[in-house]
Amino acid sequence: MTDDALVTADRIILAASELFQEKGFHPVTMKNIACRANVSEMTVFRHFSSKKQVLEAVIKKISYIPPLKEVFEDKICWDLETDLLLISETYQKIMADNQLAFLITLREEKTIPEVSQFIRQGPPQFKSFLKTYFGAMQDKKQIGEGDTESLALAFMAINFGYFFFKICGHEMVGISDEQYLKTAIELFAKGIKT
Repeated sequence: MTDDALVTADRIILAASELFQEKGFHPVTMKNIACRANVSEMTVFRHFSSKKQVLEAVIKKISYIPPLKEVFEDKICWDLETDLLLISETYQKIMADNQLAFLITLREEKTIPEVSQFIRQGPPQFKSFLKTYFGAMQDKKQIGEGDTESLALAFMAINFGYFFFKICGHEMVGISDEQYLKTAIELFAKGIKT
């Protein structure tokens, strides 16, 4: 795909994200998407054969697994606080950048079963990465022995909960991401270090 085609596809995905968030999936037409993206309806169909395919592209944008997989495979330095901060910053950035798509998945989860199936794939993979990391940190005697699944779930809750408060309860979050993550990770790390 050429750079121009990628740019056009991204514009279509962004336009669809905005419209799906504003109106829901079902009322939006391909013509609406084309108009919002400032392209012809035929151009939308050249990139996506159906509105459902556009929605799938929107949802795929919120996948945090590939960037997190890269962190776990290539960027871990085996210093607990440094690693957890990097993981959290990566997760928060991805979720913030794809906030519209995330809200659409919540809104359409019941009406489009494929959405539900897709969004249920990410958390188990993230948990698996974390369990493997915490297990390795236990082997290195960097953290105490314990149930790696519980550690993974607790760390995921720290991150998802904060993201969710930011998008749904703006008045609850009066601090910066940097301040929250620093404090949360210091406390979490202190609780599990040997």
